[in-house]
Amino acid sequence: MIETTTLLNTVIEALSEGLPFDGLARILWIGGPAAPATLISILPTPRRPWIVEAEEVLAWLERGDVRRAKLRLPGYMLRVEEDVSQSDRESRDRNWKRIAGLVETGVPGEIFAEGAMGALVARHAAATKTQRKTLYRLLYRYWMFGQIRNALLPNYENAGGPGKDRVFAPGKRPGRPPVHAAPVGERCGKVLGEDDKGFIRVGYSLYRNNEVGSIADAYHRTLRRFYVLEHVVPGASADDLTLKPLDQLPSQRQFSYWGKKAFDDLLVHRSRVGERRWQKDHRGLTGRAADGVYGPGHRFEIDATIADIYLVSRYNRNWVIGRPVVYVVIDVFSTMIVGIFVGLEGPSWNGARHALFNAFSDKVAFCSAYGVEIEPSAWPSHHLPHELMADRGEMLGQAAEGIVSGLGIDITIAPPFRPDWKSIVESRFRLLNKTAQIHWIPGAVRQRIAERGERDYRLDAILDLEEFTRIMIRSVLHYNHHSRRPERLTADMIGEELEPSPVNLWRWGMERGLSTPNTQPENLVYLHLLPRENASIQRGGICFKGMYYSCALAVEENWFARARRDGRRSVTVWYDPNDTTHVWLQDPQRNFIRCDLLASEERVAGRRLEEVLDMLGMTGTPTTENAYAALNDRVRLDAHIDAAVGQARIDKRAAKPSTPVPDSRQLGNIRMHRAFEKAAERHRASNTSPVGGADSAGSPVPAAATPGVVDTYAGERGAEVLDLLGRLRNRGNRT
Repeated sequence: MIETTTLLNTVIEALSEGLPFDGLARILWIGGPAAPATLISILPTPRRPWIVEAEEVLAWLERGDVRRAKLRLPGYMLRVEEDVSQSDRESRDRNWKRIAGLVETGVPGEIFAEGAMGALVARHAAATKTQRKTLYRLLYRYWMFGQIRNALLPNYENAGGPGKDRVFAPGKRPGRPPVHAAPVGERCGKVLGEDDKGFIRVGYSLYRNNEVGSIADAYHRTLRRFYVLEHVVPGASADDLTLKPLDQLPSQRQFSYWGKKAFDDLLVHRSRVGERRWQKDHRGLTGRAADGVYGPGHRFEIDATIADIYLVSRYNRNWVIGRPVVYVVIDVFSTMIVGIFVGLEGPSWNGARHALFNAFSDKVAFCSAYGVEIEPSAWPSHHLPHELMADRGEMLGQAAEGIVSGLGIDITIAPPFRPDWKSIVESRFRLLNKTAQIHWIPGAVRQRIAERGERDYRLDAILDLEEFTRIMIRSVLHYNHHSRRPERLTADMIGEELEPSPVNLWRWGMERGLSTPNTQPENLVYLHLLPRENASIQRGGICFKGMYYSCALAVEENWFARARRDGRRSVTVWYDPNDTTHVWLQDPQRNFIRCDLLASEERVAGRRLEEVLDMLGMTGTPTTENAYAALNDRVRLDAHIDAAVGQARIDKRAAKPSTPVPDSRQLGNIRMHRAFEKAAERHRASNTSPVGGADSAGSPVPAAATPGVVDTYAGERGAEVLDLLGRLRNRGNRT
């Protein structure tokens, strides 16, 4: 059995027909099971309460004809006392004093007795000098909304007719009075009709569709199209357009007001900025980038940016090599930077694969190559992810798709012009720039346009690629250990008082088993991520990009000796662009064999591939001045050779004997002629020696050496022959 006292002030809802009310009603008073109950229907326009037997109300509830319900209170009542203004508070208290004598009587429920309400309200109205309809209006509102005092607060929710257009009296101008009074008999401004509002919608659509630059431009277009006087003279020029009088034109304020009422402001903004910019910069944000990521190594994001700094070459500090490209790989769960690559390769797969290889490999050896010594726990990432988010330019292609099947990584390509899909890695570039203080390093790109006479900032470049990479490595380590991410803390992390740095979040996830490692053999990582190109096996080694390597397999199988006999042949090698010290090739069983740089290639040992290629390109091509000097000297050499050959022909014709000498005789005594020439050269050398052998007059001293050769060749007149040769030589020198 339902207790009647629990039904006081309860709202019930009618569920069946045949009841004395429809919809909702509130039980204002119920004295007992045998006493009558007073109810009031809850309607927009309240009506007088009515009486029914309490037993009948209980029967409704037991049969299921009605059920208990909840009434949503109006908005003006849903305010705490601090939010109620002083004027509203005074109005409420004033209304309460008007009806307090009716609802707070000595006999509870006295006003609800049959036939008592009218007499009590009449006496109270006379005593308080208040109209009875005012008392009834306040009583009905008080009873209908739960018999609480805040029901008597002023209700301004529907004041002014929200959503309804105002209707002005004919000739009445809406809005504030004009600043300048209109001439007598004229009105300033226009009361807009439905035609005017239609014209405004057409004109404002120009602004919405981004066909004009501003609302003012759309307003001017609207006036030109709809509010121009018609020309009396046929064929008049468009330059002679005349607007209608001012009192027949909508103002720009009216145009803007009614245009904004006709179009939703967000739709206008979306249409003007375009769908791409709206989705990227202006759409509502729901959820986080880490939603759906269960632990470290689940999803990586990769992106590249061109650093705002110019670098120089390690081979020659005067060679400016341009701005480097920085690739960053981020773990979404912990926001830790798990891989980095600094190079000269533009944003593409060839550059991205180096960053991925760095992310999947041990960081101790990588940092040590750049002079940064760390413990394995300082940068503990060397894992393959299950998912990879990247740009189209970096991951589209057959080579990139190979890592899906070869390494078991699912690739997600961000749509064009949507960097917000990779929000984690995109925001890390800004933090790295700030941490590395790039914009304060000499050679940094300046944001403002250089003024006339200002020094070109590219000339101030002082860092080379290795030094800049070292700075980036230390900046990454600082970020991983000291960048706080408190929004990533879970309840368990907070309970353990975990410091929310990226490296701590990574370790916490690994220790709790939140990550399922994607473990792949090292050979597969080499195969799919290291770039490969053809090299040639030559007699001096395995030649790759002008550098020579060797390995134990090549020595055992005599590759270089076979190349010397049979000629060079091609072989595929895998290389690490960060270090030219080693390359890799596959043996017949497809195992990777490391090839080491030859000792003679010390000039390229430990260098980046880009630097080596730049050096070989710069040193292999002469400068313009050297090329011109070499060309000039070659022309002079050719001229000198032609002159010497021409003079030799003349001398030979002059020395030609009158009687022809047979060819067999000229060629038959070559050995004897050579011996004589050798003896003559020795004689000349002894005469021109700075330690003696010539007298004060400069005449040659007769040679005592090699008498047999001279006698054999010239007989008794050998001395005369030597003297003749000496004179001929001296004459040639003077010539």
